[in-house]
Amino acid sequence: MAIDTVKLRSPSIDEGTASFLERQCILKQGVELSSGEILYEITTGSLEGSWDSRIAFKVHREDWVTDCNGKLQQVPCKPFVVVEASYHKFFHGQNIYGNPTGFQELSRLFINLVGEMLADDSYSAIEKANLLPDPAKWEVRRVDWAEMFRLSPEAQKEFFRALKNCKFPRRALKEAKYDTAVHFPGKFTTLRIYGKGAEFKEHDFGRLRHSLVAYAMRQNGDIDYDQEFGQRVYGWVEKKSNALQRLANNRLRAEVQINADKLHHDFDGRYPLVSEIDDDYLINIFNDQMFKLLREGRSAMETVRTCNQVWARLDAVYGDKTAKSLHSFWVTLAGQGEEVVRERFSKSQFYANRKKLVDAGVSWLSSDVFIVPQETALPLDFKPLSADPRRCVGKVSANSIFNFCPVEQYGLRKAA
Repeated sequence: MAIDTVKLRSPSIDEGTASFLERQCILKQGVELSSGEILYEITTGSLEGSWDSRIAFKVHREDWVTDCNGKLQQVPCKPFVVVEASYHKFFHGQNIYGNPTGFQELSRLFINLVGEMLADDSYSAIEKANLLPDPAKWEVRRVDWAEMFRLSPEAQKEFFRALKNCKFPRRALKEAKYDTAVHFPGKFTTLRIYGKGAEFKEHDFGRLRHSLVAYAMRQNGDIDYDQEFGQRVYGWVEKKSNALQRLANNRLRAEVQINADKLHHDFDGRYPLVSEIDDDYLINIFNDQMFKLLREGRSAMETVRTCNQVWARLDAVYGDKTAKSLHSFWVTLAGQGEEVVRERFSKSQFYANRKKLVDAGVSWLSSDVFIVPQETALPLDFKPLSADPRRCVGKVSANSIFNFCPVEQYGLRKAA
């Protein structure tokens, strides 16, 4: 359980603060060469956070408003800032384990720490703390809630093979980069499930090794970096990074990205403030979206998915006659997937039968019905919901290398 990527919009800021922040940014211009006319200007910036994780921010001087004709247009406004970062990587340098929770408190810490990182030495401690507006008053424009589960690589492969039989309502499966990954984008939410090992190896392994080397060097101060010392450092880095890769290989990660449109809808046509979002709201959305994909998890009964268990459950719930019909429906659904079954049944019958299966606590994912029979490494009761016993809930220990203050880490890297 963890809060990952978050996007926040600040209240209006004064012109002096806006100008200072813009000086920390990169200005991109589009120029008409023949006339020298500036066609557009985009001001963007990024900060090095913990372990080189990036914090993107941008100073805005225009906002979108609806005119009298109902059309959106940009108009000048008082300056404000939009900040986006992964809380998990910002506070712990990686998002394999650690589980940062408590949205309001994390947002307060994040915004205050970003203010300290932006401020230069001319600012007093009080000025640094007040460089950015009160965190409770920032608008929330995106929040990702993620859950990590302990599953072997073999079990993950079987889970994704079974997941190909799923169909997300009104949403298409987008091509993913890895075999052990699915991606369902949407207007309100985007759902991703993937094996953490392949993603970590491609995107974070090299970055983390480089940062661990820099950290080890700074921790040892001004000493002679002879060959023996270098071997010790790289040996330590190798041990830490490989341990993380092994941990990632045995983790299945499920994420629900809650988009601005969803937040706007849930809060009656306005964007919620940091002070109005809590973890329960995020967890409920996560479980709801996962259920829509997997069609299981809300039944009070234990989910069943093997042929004999399904028959016994359907017979107990609906009686012999209905059980025979539903069991035949279930076998086809488990073996060939929803798309094939949709073509063989009327729309009303398909949804009625599927609802009966869900209400009875019956799953057609990872069942023992296969076109080609095979052994299964996937636990029969696994479901990527917050109640699953394989859910990872461990915290980063106080003395861990991955519990290093982002501001101190930023200071070390600036001094490098």
